[in-house]
Amino acid sequence: MVRRDRPYRRQAGWIGMSHSHNTSGGHEPSGFTLMEILVALCIVLIALVPLIHLHVTSIRMIDFRSHMARATLVAGDRLAEVLARDVPELGKSSGRVKDETRGTVYHWSSVVTDAPVPALESARLMGIRQVHVDVTWQDGEREAIVSLDTLVHVAARGEREILDNPNDDKSNNKAALPRTHL
Repeated sequence: MVRRDRPYRRQAGWIGMSHSHNTSGGHEPSGFTLMEILVALCIVLIALVPLIHLHVTSIRMIDFRSHMARATLVAGDRLAEVLARDVPELGKSSGRVKDETRGTVYHWSSVVTDAPVPALESARLMGIRQVHVDVTWQDGEREAIVSLDTLVHVAARGEREILDNPNDDKSNNKAALPRTHL
């Protein structure tokens, strides 16, 4: 008979449980105890809670950035609409846009004001207007906002004629329009 110091064969049993044969012919149960399983489960749960929290936070950030991108598009569209006019009219306007896929309502407001810029006045560049667009929406319990601003040069009537017809002899007064760009 061959003597063995270690178990050599596993028999079928519960998960993680096996019976090994020792040299005396008896069975010694081997496997995990209930306490070991509970401790391992606690360790896994302790690790999973922050990971789940991180995942939920990531989803919220993605959702917020998606709303911010949509609000920026609404503000850009409104700004382009104001700038498409020959001369942006002074005053305020507002409205709302509903995102049909998400049901979010974006409220916009635009304000066009005269914006005196002292540094540009010395260069005889008058007629600067500021266009300010705000877009707000409800993000959970708080209100979020995106703002866009730009300056527009509103040329005087004589300056517009020179800009429209630079080669026209009767309006070829080069001193009337300095070459500046915003």
